[in-house]
Amino acid sequence: MSVNTRQKLIEVARQLFVNKGVAHTTMNDIASASARGRRTIYTYFRNKKEIYNAVLEDESDKMVEDLRAVVTGEGPVQERLRAFLRMRLERYVAPTASSKLLERFKLETRRVERINSRVRQKEGAMMSQLLTEGCQKGVFSAERCQLLNGFFPLTLTVIDSQAFSGSTAEERAKAISQFIEFILTDISL
Repeated sequence: MSVNTRQKLIEVARQLFVNKGVAHTTMNDIASASARGRRTIYTYFRNKKEIYNAVLEDESDKMVEDLRAVVTGEGPVQERLRAFLRMRLERYVAPTASSKLLERFKLETRRVERINSRVRQKEGAMMSQLLTEGCQKGVFSAERCQLLNGFFPLTLTVIDSQAFSGSTAEERAKAISQFIEFILTDISL
């Protein structure tokens, strides 16, 4: 089996699900849009639900990959933490395939929560990694980092739940910048 073919099918399905919705997307639509036959699709996926789950899993992996690149990147830990927080908090500010997909599926709360839970767990570990590094290097307060680790996951959940509220992208971007500076000022020595 070709990984590229499977990934192409997932990408085509993602676009169809965003534009048409899961209920209105058929296996024939996916076959047609991917220029593959139905038989090829069934080689990789038993049904539309499997494709849907693969799309959600792929979305969570992409979200985590981008954050991991920031965590393992070069530069001072303060700047990597700033970039990590910005990337994480801005996830829903600018419309992306991920935000459109999750907005489309927000009524399917169990599936979306599954993806968010998986992502949050990995994000938490990466955040802890950055905070630990900052404490070891003597630039962050261990006590303040421990407090931050205690409440930040819940904060992300609240921010995510308000992502599509009535505020404008500019208002959310400004609030995110202020929040990040507040966090970094609080934990820095």
